[in-house]
Amino acid sequence: MNPELESILNFITSSDGISACEKEKLSGYLNKVDRSLAVSEFKLERTEKVKRTTAILLEETIEELEQKQKAVEQQNRDLEIEAALERVRSRSMAMQTSSEFVEVSEVMLNEITSLGIKALRTEVCIVDPDTESIEIWSGAEQNRNTGNKVLGVLPCGVHPFFNGMVTAWKDQSPYFIQTRSGGEVSEYYENIAPYLSCELPSGFSDHETTSAFLYAEGSLNVVSLFPLTKEECHIMVRFANVFGQIYQRFIDLKNAEAQSKEAARRASLDRVRGQIASMRTTTDLGRITPLIWDELTTLGVPFIRCGVFIIDEDKQNVEVYLSAPNGLSLGTLNMAFGSNALTNHAVAAWKLNEVYHTHWEEEDFVEWTNYLLDIDQITSAQAYQGAASPPPSLDLHFIPFSQGMLYVGNTSPLTQDEINLSDSLAEAFSMAYARYEDFIKLDEAKQNIEKTLHDLKAAQKQLIQSEKMASLGELTAGIAHEIKNPLNFVNNFSEVSKELLEEMIEELDDGHLTEVKEIADDVMSNLDKIMHHGRRADSIVKGMLQHSRTNSGEKLATDINNLVDEYIRLAYHGMRAKDKSFNVSLETDYDDSIGKIEIIPQDMGRVILNLITNAFYACTEKNKQFRRMSDGSEERVHTKENPYQPTVTISTKLFNAQSRKPGSKAKGRFHENNGDFIEIAVSDNGPGIPSRVLDKIFQPFFTTKPTGAGTGLGLSLSYDIVKAHEGELKVQTDEAHGTTFIIQLPVKKLVRKETGK
Repeated sequence: MNPELESILNFITSSDGISACEKEKLSGYLNKVDRSLAVSEFKLERTEKVKRTTAILLEETIEELEQKQKAVEQQNRDLEIEAALERVRSRSMAMQTSSEFVEVSEVMLNEITSLGIKALRTEVCIVDPDTESIEIWSGAEQNRNTGNKVLGVLPCGVHPFFNGMVTAWKDQSPYFIQTRSGGEVSEYYENIAPYLSCELPSGFSDHETTSAFLYAEGSLNVVSLFPLTKEECHIMVRFANVFGQIYQRFIDLKNAEAQSKEAARRASLDRVRGQIASMRTTTDLGRITPLIWDELTTLGVPFIRCGVFIIDEDKQNVEVYLSAPNGLSLGTLNMAFGSNALTNHAVAAWKLNEVYHTHWEEEDFVEWTNYLLDIDQITSAQAYQGAASPPPSLDLHFIPFSQGMLYVGNTSPLTQDEINLSDSLAEAFSMAYARYEDFIKLDEAKQNIEKTLHDLKAAQKQLIQSEKMASLGELTAGIAHEIKNPLNFVNNFSEVSKELLEEMIEELDDGHLTEVKEIADDVMSNLDKIMHHGRRADSIVKGMLQHSRTNSGEKLATDINNLVDEYIRLAYHGMRAKDKSFNVSLETDYDDSIGKIEIIPQDMGRVILNLITNAFYACTEKNKQFRRMSDGSEERVHTKENPYQPTVTISTKLFNAQSRKPGSKAKGRFHENNGDFIEIAVSDNGPGIPSRVLDKIFQPFFTTKPTGAGTGLGLSLSYDIVKAHEGELKVQTDEAHGTTFIIQLPVKKLVRKETGK
C-alpha cells in the first residue's frame, strides 16, 4: 500500500471517535484508492520507461547518423585527397624527360592548394648521408613560375631546422616542423643565403612555418604562414610518399637521358672515327664539315653554321673547315696566328682549354666576309654566307679539343647542355683526328721503313754474298788441292796412254795384233781412270759454283755423309793452304743408315763449312795461347812438356721413334718434331765459349774474332738456314774441354742405303 494511504488507514483504525462501521467503510475506500493509485503508478512508470527507451534510441540514431555523415565526409575527403594524389601520379608517370619535373611540381602545388592547404611555396631537399649535407631545390611557388633548379648545397649545421630535419630523416619520422617568428625568420634566410645561387626577397613576414615531410631520399618542404593542422600534416605525408616515387622516376629519367646521351656520344664517336679512318690525304679533309654538320644535327644541337679549326702551333697557322646551313662544305681557309681578332681570341682560348663565345650582328658578319675577300680566302660573299642574305644575328661558339676548336654558330647562345653535347662531339672528333694524324705519320714511317728495309735487304744480300765469297776464298786452296790430284792423274794417264798408242802403232806396223789388243786394253783402262778423275774435278767445280751462287730454294735428295765429308776435306786443305803450321786431328763417325735426305745442299753445306771452319779456328787459337809469367814475360801454354793435340770430331746419327724409349742414349737430345731426325755434331777441344757471350753467338754481326777476321754473320746465317729446314742448331760448351755444335734436322723423306749387296 502507498505509504501515505497506509498512514491514513492507521490513523482511522486507532481513532476512537470513528465507529467500527465507518472505519470499515473508510478502510475499504482507502484500499480501493490504493489499488487505483497502484494501477496509475504502474501505467505512469511504464510510460516513463517507454519515453526513456525512445529517447535513448533517438539519441543513438542521431549519433549514428552523425558518425555516418562524418564517415561520408571523411571518405569524400579521402577520395578527394586520393584523386589529387592520383592526378600527381598520372602527371609524373607521363613524364618523358626530366625537364617535365617542373610541371609535375606545379601540379602538386595546385593539388595541395585545392585541398585547402595554404602553402606559400614548396621546396625539395636531397640528403647526402655521407657528408651530412643537403641539396636544396626550388619548388613551385604561388603565382610564380620558378621552375625546379638547384639553389645550393647546405651543411646540416647551417641552421637548427636542417639539423632537426636530418635527425628526423635518420629516425624515419614522417615529418619535422619548425615555426619561426620575428627575427628568427630573417636569421634563417641570412644563414642560408651564402650557399644559394638565387637572390632572396628583400622583406620577410613576421612569422613563417616550414614543414618537412620526409621520404627515402630527403624531404618535401611546405612553407606556410601558419602551422599546418594535424589533418594537413597527414595529407602532406601522403604527398611526400608520392613525391618519393616522382623523384625516383625523375632520377630514372635522368639516368636514362644520361645513358641516351652517352649512347649518342659513343655512336657519334664511332661514326666520326669511321669516317676519318677512311681519310688518307689532305684532300679528304674536305669531308670534315659535312661530317660535323650531320653529327650536330643527330645530337640535336641547334646551329646554322659549323666547322673545325685545326691549329698548328709549329707553323703558327689555323686551317678552317666551314659548313653552310645546308651541310655543304664552304671550303678551307688558311689564317696565320695574329692575322685577325677572331683567330687571336680563338687560339688564346684554345691554349687555355676554354670555350670561346662571341656575338655578331649582321654588320659584323658582313665585315668579316669582306675581310676574307680582301685576303683572297674566298671568292664569293654569297657563296660564303651560304644563303641569300647574311644572318642578322650570330652567336659563335668555339669548343676546344686537342688539335683545335669545334665551331658552332647559332642564332642564339647555346645552353650548357648543348655546349656539353658539342664538347662530346669535339672529343670524339679529336680522338678520330688523332688517329688520322697517326695514320699519316704511320704512312710516312711505313714508307721510310720500307725504304730502309729495301736498303737493309740489299745490304744483307751483299753481306751474304760477301760471306759466301769469303768462305769461297777460304776454300780456294782446298779446292785447288782437291782438283790438283785428279788433274795429276789425268795428266799422268794421258802421257802413259800417248806412249801406249805410239807403241800400238809400231806393233800394228809389225803386224803384232795380239800385242795391239793388249795395248788397247791398257789404253781403255787408262781412259776409264781419266774419266773418273775428270768427273771428280767436275764435281768439285760444280760444288764450288753451287756454294757461290744464289740457291733456288729447291730441296734435293742428298747423301748427308758425303756432303759432310766433302766439306771437311775442303775446309781442312783450305786451312792448310792459309797456315802451313796448321795441324789438327780429324775424327769422323758417320751413321751409314742415314742414306739420302731432302735438303738444299748448298745451304746446308755452307752451315757445315762454317761450323768446321769455326772448330778449326778454335783449336788453332787454343794452340797459340800464352800465359803471363811472374816476371811479366809470356810463354806458350802448350809445349812439348805440356802437349796439346787439336782435335775436331764430326759425327752423323739417325734417331727414330724406337730410340726414344726410356733409358735410350738419345734421351734429352730429341728434336721437337715427333718423327725421325738426323743429328750432325761438330766438336772441338778448343777453349770453349765464355758464358757471358753464349746467348749472343747467334745474333747477326756478333763475333769474338779480331776486327777483320770475321763478319759475325756465319752463325746467324747458319741458324736461319737450319730453322728454314725446320731444324734446330744447338750448342754445348765447356771452357775447359771445348764446344759442340749440333744440327738436328727432321727427316720427312728418307732414302735409306741398301745393305747386303
